[in-house]
Amino acid sequence: MTMSTHFNSSQGYVITPLIMVRNDKFELIDMIYTFDERLCTYSRKQDIAFKAIAGGRPHAAIKVTVTDATIPSGESCDDAAPEASSKDISVIYHWDKKASRYVAGSDALKRLSAENEKRF
Repeated sequence: MTMSTHFNSSQGYVITPLIMVRNDKFELIDMIYTFDERLCTYSRKQDIAFKAIAGGRPHAAIKVTVTDATIPSGESCDDAAPEASSKDISVIYHWDKKASRYVAGSDALKRLSAENEKRF
């Protein structure tokens, strides 16, 4: 995996391509988009973690988890601060032998990306 980041004053954008090497070439598995923001009353951060799940197969499953956390700043501002919260969004990529590629077990990360886009 690699990461590309960009920051604007109070916003951070991260693109994480999940890549495998096959036949001496890079092959894209998926693009994962996360978004951080810092406002007067709170900050919201999305951290990403990866885990290989061995199963005695030639291609291990890959679990991707984004922890989406909201942290009140304690500052007194015009807007009320949201409550502290944290949730994990996970997707497991399995090797699809017929398609000869990794496939996502759900669209949870795509939905997170669409949700984040509305916050830009």
